[in-house]
Amino acid sequence: MSPWVVMDSFSFKMFVSLVWKSKIERMKGELHLLDAEGKQRNKHTFFVDSKNEVETFDLANHLNVPPELLDRVYNRPTLQTLETKSIKGAVEPGSIKKLARERKHQYRILSQRIDREKKMFIISQKIQTRKDLQLKAKNKKLVESRATCWCENQWDPPSQK
Repeated sequence: MSPWVVMDSFSFKMFVSLVWKSKIERMKGELHLLDAEGKQRNKHTFFVDSKNEVETFDLANHLNVPPELLDRVYNRPTLQTLETKSIKGAVEPGSIKKLARERKHQYRILSQRIDREKKMFIISQKIQTRKDLQLKAKNKKLVESRATCWCENQWDPPSQK
């Protein structure tokens, strides 16, 4: 393989990697990763004075939200807001399910893009290593590369004089 092909493919891979990184950042900004699956759920601790209060504690009443909205992690409207303002957006259960399905699909696409970008980074590092080895090809021995590591060369020990 000529050095020009390696350099061209390396610069192309770096360009593609930059484009993918910008798309990933844009998608992260749009989705906010608020309800991503696999993400650790936040834990809220409410302090009460007695064991009797623990048994009678009503989370919906304490947060002043309807019980149906307790599972929401974000944008939880209070009872006062629901009484005074009209609801904008999807209200029907079918459209809410459709939006949830689309959001889940977007998160899946985002995770695939992140994985692809990591693989592209490893490939570009391998190409850079090969390019460096072509410039000084003495005393280098290539080892079978792994998919998770970009380092694929093994240096010979220095000669004893």
